[in-house]
Amino acid sequence: ENQKPGTPQSVWGINGPTTAIEGFATDISVDQGQTIDFKVNTVASDYRIDIYRMGYYQGNGARYVTTIEPTSITRQPAPIEGPDGLTDAGNWSVSASWNVPTDAVSGVYVAHLVREDGTLGENHMYFVVRDDDGRSEMLFQTADTTWQAYNLWGGENFYTGTPASPTQAHKISYNRPFGSATNSVNVPLFDAEYPMIRWLEANGYNVSYTTGVDTDRRGQELLEHEAFLSVGHDEYWSGQQRANIQAARDAGVHLAFFSGNEVYWKTRWEDDHRTLVSYKETWSNGKIDPSPEWTGTWRDPRFSPPSDGGRPENQLTGTIFQVDSYRLDTIQVPAADGKMRFWRDTSVANLAAGQTASLTPNVLGYEWDEDRDNGFRPEGSIRLSTTNLGVTQYLLDYGNTTGPGDATHNLTMYRAPSGAIVFGAGTTRWTWGLDSDHINEPSVVDPRMQQATVNLFADMGIQPDSIQSNLARATASTDTVAPVSSISTPTSGDPVRAGQTVTITGTASDTGGRVGGVEISVDNGASWHPATGRENWTYDWRPSAPGSIAIAARAIDDSLNVQPSPASVTVAVQEVAEPWSLFASTDVPALVNVNDPNPVELGVQFRSDIDAVVTAVRFYKGSQDTGAHVGSVWTATGARLATTNFTGETASGWQQADFATPVPVQAGQTYVASYHTPTGFYSADTGYFASQGIDVGPLHAPASPLVEGGNGVYVYGASAFPTNTWNASNYWVDVVLASA
Repeated sequence: ENQKPGTPQSVWGINGPTTAIEGFATDISVDQGQTIDFKVNTVASDYRIDIYRMGYYQGNGARYVTTIEPTSITRQPAPIEGPDGLTDAGNWSVSASWNVPTDAVSGVYVAHLVREDGTLGENHMYFVVRDDDGRSEMLFQTADTTWQAYNLWGGENFYTGTPASPTQAHKISYNRPFGSATNSVNVPLFDAEYPMIRWLEANGYNVSYTTGVDTDRRGQELLEHEAFLSVGHDEYWSGQQRANIQAARDAGVHLAFFSGNEVYWKTRWEDDHRTLVSYKETWSNGKIDPSPEWTGTWRDPRFSPPSDGGRPENQLTGTIFQVDSYRLDTIQVPAADGKMRFWRDTSVANLAAGQTASLTPNVLGYEWDEDRDNGFRPEGSIRLSTTNLGVTQYLLDYGNTTGPGDATHNLTMYRAPSGAIVFGAGTTRWTWGLDSDHINEPSVVDPRMQQATVNLFADMGIQPDSIQSNLARATASTDTVAPVSSISTPTSGDPVRAGQTVTITGTASDTGGRVGGVEISVDNGASWHPATGRENWTYDWRPSAPGSIAIAARAIDDSLNVQPSPASVTVAVQEVAEPWSLFASTDVPALVNVNDPNPVELGVQFRSDIDAVVTAVRFYKGSQDTGAHVGSVWTATGARLATTNFTGETASGWQQADFATPVPVQAGQTYVASYHTPTGFYSADTGYFASQGIDVGPLHAPASPLVEGGNGVYVYGASAFPTNTWNASNYWVDVVLASA
């Protein structure tokens, strides 16, 4: 296909005014041999539609296919303005149709509207030609759901709009043109997807194309390919779309996420896949979508069940969105990461100890992900780069709050039980290093990134047919021997103390390649956590309760072989010496200064395994939490047992107020320790208690997920005691407990 002559971008691109003619395809994709209709609105008395297929084509970027003439030329009626900010031009009439040839090559196509009445005016319409009965090795999914999420035609999108509340649309239609700009197109297609299309086809990869709509409605098609590619800003995913991709992975289809901020907002479909719905319920902190389906962020668990959220994206992709700002950063590859086979045949592989390679600037952005140990990290995941940066807009909760933070980006890879490899770039603009032809900031092609991508596809069993002259063909790994790890400290029988940090150390080795990572389990293999280091590694563990605990370690090599029989030692966890507290003096919440508009009472539920006394209340103070604070202990039913005033406070950090007379508590009963702040500023860690509790010796604080309180209202726990703000949730308040 790419041996055919291309058409210069000066011909197929937009080079004049766009508002005098505009339109859209009545479906985002069509199979070979089917007909696709176009609806065009124009003041022109004459125009034509030139069809182009996007590719490499000697660097031109597209090939002319045919010209079709309109069957009618008309001014279309005003679009339908529906509820929830919906602007739908489906009431327009069909202006032209194209009978797609049965031998049309699958691809992303541009229908170029050109006025022919002597007045300048042109525009683009986009669609995909599928190959439903083809068997290409790669299936490239466009991020069309994100194109539409940002499409402002009609005045509304998922960020801007005029619904009563909130101020963005809840529903957006595919029945509308894309907003355009002179000399370029402002749909995200030309930011990250276009350079990937060019590079794949320049190297002759056997690829066909599909859309986000189709991975929802045509999941079976995924199973006909060796690998699935998500490219660019692939932010909006429906539940069925994700289920289909996960089923493909579990059936052995490799996944490559050359994307960032991917699988972030959960969506659903209406109107036969022409209306995309997301109420962004995370922003509303409530269930406002009338459907029982959750349409907030995928990671937000607060209303599930009965909804279906609470599934962070890294469970599938390996990385999770955290840096929520427009950035142009540089991926760093330290020497230890450069030894991974992903970097073979590049200069990165030859780094000396202590050296770090910087990839081409601007490719880490514009939003990017982390590899987080959040309870959903895929087992057997390894890191291929490490970039540490201080950022100003780090995501601090499920999608509402950002603030300054230290972020670490990693390229990641893991192998699913089916054998499928899953690669996560964790950035929207990896493709800028593959091909420099794109909109927005410039980039320089990076042969190291190109070669690493060739290497990745080779390990997936996919080879290019016409590789670029500066690149080397790669072969798949033949290493099937798993690495070996061992635990150095602690040793079996060593005593450790509950509530205190223990540094577990060990070594690992591999004979067929390199150690890619080490994972640790402290719960009999129920969960695994990444250690720091490879051949020599450490892991900090804070045991919560006394008892005999088995520590296990296993290594993963750079061919993703996992040690089948982990190393293990058993230690005796002893009770922490009294007095007991939930938090250590070194613990710091993720949200130090959260602002509530009114004075608030904040507390933590707790119980003791023994009859005991509360000697003091503690809370973590941010610098903006000023004024006089009062601590209290309550029964579970809201009876105040005692109060105490905080005195001698520091500007920030942990504060403690002792009771003049210790407060007796009975074993097994639930109580509340709280403090009142007059300013409305407080410290929290959204999601901490939603997913886990804290256990230190005889002292316990339960998890506090949201539950249904009746009439569609969701609350933390079963009541709103002692204030509506607190809602029986646990905050960063602490209690000091001693034996009676």
